[in-house]
Amino acid sequence: MEHVVQELIKQKISIATMESCTGGAVANAITNVEGASSILEFSAVTYSNEFKMKMGISHATIRDYTVYSKEVAREMAKRISH
Repeated sequence: MEHVVQELIKQKISIATMESCTGGAVANAITNVEGASSILEFSAVTYSNEFKMKMGISHATIRDYTVYSKEVAREMAKRISH
């Protein structure tokens, strides 16, 4: 993760994460790297479906594909990046 963070800093790219099953492990791995605060803008751990939907994830997508699907993951990535 250190290489990723350093590369993002070098390229002046910021990121955000929305996690569920990982319980925030990705954001934790990022923030354990010195200087990460300059690239990590926002993180959300949306473990419950209720909070996924509050963050804009479609109930229909969760219902049709389950929270473990690439379809839900794709929506999470889109919502957190806006």
